[in-house]
Amino acid sequence: MAAGGASFLAAVAVFSMLIMSSLGNPKPLCSDCGTLCSTNCNAEANTSCNASGNCYNPRADCQKQVFDGCTRDGFCCSSNGTCTCDCNTVAQERCSSVTDGSVRCDSCKRAMFDQCYPTCVSDCNTKCKKKGCDA
Repeated sequence: MAAGGASFLAAVAVFSMLIMSSLGNPKPLCSDCGTLCSTNCNAEANTSCNASGNCYNPRADCQKQVFDGCTRDGFCCSSNGTCTCDCNTVAQERCSSVTDGSVRCDSCKRAMFDQCYPTCVSDCNTKCKKKGCDA
């Protein structure tokens, strides 16, 4: 899916440039292709990796559950019998050993970007205009 998604993204980027041109907006300058593709590919990588669940954060979910329970009960007690009303601290401590999912998320985003960017730049460079040209 990632390779197909990257090709799809590049096609969407080029298609949007063509639509902009047909609406009277000029084609992007060739010198802008890198920036445009970087922005588009980063956005798509973020969207795709979040939608696929690769950026799920188990630690944040754990902290929310502990915090909600603590605030509902009005206090939290540990196994050694000490109690506190500081639900944020309790949630952070109890969930500190749970992964935050960042490694999987970062690798997903990097892979998506690395597949999207070269295709996007290549397609953009075939559709863009050189600086100083009217068309």
